[in-house]
Amino acid sequence: MSTREPSYRTLRLLCANGAGMVGFLLAYAVGREFALALVAGLVVAAIGYVASSAVAEYAGA
Repeated sequence: MSTREPSYRTLRLLCANGAGMVGFLLAYAVGREFALALVAGLVVAAIGYVASSAVAEYAGA
């Protein structure tokens, strides 16, 4: 049987989801505007997805 390199896409998506939820809640608590909080959550989620490569690299080590 051949060994495959594991995919950490799910882990990266979970990190992005968690960061996005926290960003959304913080922006909504501060601004009390849903649309602004939604945009802030999406931006933080995108940053979290990119930054989660460090988490995936640590998990693979």
